[in-house]
Amino acid sequence: MLKFSNFILFLLFFFSSYAQLENLDDNYREDQIYFGVFYNSLINGPSDLNQNKFSSSISLGFIRDIPINKERNFGLGLGLGLSTSSYHNNLNISVDSNNLEYLTIQDSDIFNKNKWALNEIEFPFEIRWRTSTLENYKFWRIYFGIKTSYIFSSKSVYESNANEVSGLIRNEKIRDLPFNKFQTGFTLNAGNNTWNLGLYLGLQPLFKDNFIKKNQMIKNIKQFKVGLVFYIF
Repeated sequence: MLKFSNFILFLLFFFSSYAQLENLDDNYREDQIYFGVFYNSLINGPSDLNQNKFSSSISLGFIRDIPINKERNFGLGLGLGLSTSSYHNNLNISVDSNNLEYLTIQDSDIFNKNKWALNEIEFPFEIRWRTSTLENYKFWRIYFGIKTSYIFSSKSVYESNANEVSGLIRNEKIRDLPFNKFQTGFTLNAGNNTWNLGLYLGLQPLFKDNFIKKNQMIKNIKQFKVGLVFYIF
């Protein structure tokens, strides 16, 4: 957690200094620091997969703006960022004979926490339309794109409030979950000025092929996120 916080502080310092230099250019660009807060959900899962508590994501990064018309209100965006996500659900991942297995917990009262957590480096690419000018920083925008991310760490945390649960360990933490390291999804960010609605629809299945061969019910699980994205100049 300390390393993650230090990385965020470094991004804020570096990108804010860079943005100030860019503002000196009359041929302005909409280079921006972005900060997003999302509600997470899992789609295309088995019918007995349920989410509980609040699953969320936080992302922070920088977008380099590339105008492609004379008015500079249409362009492309290339970015780099970092995100951390959690998914609270009733699908338990555990170790059985040195192999990872999953079990759907039907009774949600027998556990306090069953959470997946993952940290990603993200690389957003956007097609950008806006109503901005050199003097106008309060404008409408629609940014549509594709975001590729790399999961560099992940873990599952299970905490039971039952004395004995058949097939489940009372408390267990597992690192390096069988997720596809590279994730890709459509993004849509739209709004006015600082406040913008953000959507992310995953295109890549969350779990690796060699894990879902034995667990076909979860082979199509993907990420879906909806939330707010804030742009800082």
